[in-house]
Amino acid sequence: MDCAGLTLLIPEKPDLERDEVALAFDSAGGTVLRLGRFWDPPPLTVEAVRVYGNETFCLVLQERLGLALQTPADDLSTTVPSKFLRRSLSKRRLDQVSGATFPLFIKSLVPKQIPSRLYATAHELSDVSSGMQPTSELLVSEPVCFVAEVRSFVLDGEILDAALYEGVASLEDARDFIRQLVAAVPQPRAVVIDVGLLADNSWALVEFNAAWGAGLNGCNASRVLPAIVAASVLDNRDPGSSSSKSSQR
Repeated sequence: MDCAGLTLLIPEKPDLERDEVALAFDSAGGTVLRLGRFWDPPPLTVEAVRVYGNETFCLVLQERLGLALQTPADDLSTTVPSKFLRRSLSKRRLDQVSGATFPLFIKSLVPKQIPSRLYATAHELSDVSSGMQPTSELLVSEPVCFVAEVRSFVLDGEILDAALYEGVASLEDARDFIRQLVAAVPQPRAVVIDVGLLADNSWALVEFNAAWGAGLNGCNASRVLPAIVAASVLDNRDPGSSSSKSSQR
């Protein structure tokens, strides 16, 4: 990949995976800029900027620089056919969950409003959501146990690389499942897809992630670099994406 003329912004703090991406970007002819005060970035040509880092870092830069980041829609997983989920999963308001049968795996649609985890009881959920509006939206899932998990970076429907980061399983089987999933579900052109193996030897979607913020989890930085670079370039025709250009310039 040729990154000449492009600048990759990453957090100043050293990180093994980010350093691998930075090295791949530099080797491809790009310029890497490590930012400490990322909330006050230097003047940059926005069209040439790409980002890779944690959510706060990237989203603050999106606002400060007027970037356009490709991010899977928060509720994208609810559009996935059941044969790829292997569990019930729905979007519900907070006030609709209290009467449900627990335990449930719950995450807030707006990231980090509550911890994303398994809740044993409605009371346990109530304890951590006391400050939220009753109409706040949650993703609610039947709990499942994955015996193995695989991360994949996908660009334009093609798997750039995939790696087993938990447990033992056939990576080729996982790739086959991801290809079927990609063909069936509209999504951003650059996306990271995690899938898991269940005890009955069937594969299921774990979650979608933004390529600009997902860790490598064993994937090769040079192979997945095109997805990371493309994740900072918005195509308004992209399905399954919640990205939009910031109104701030």
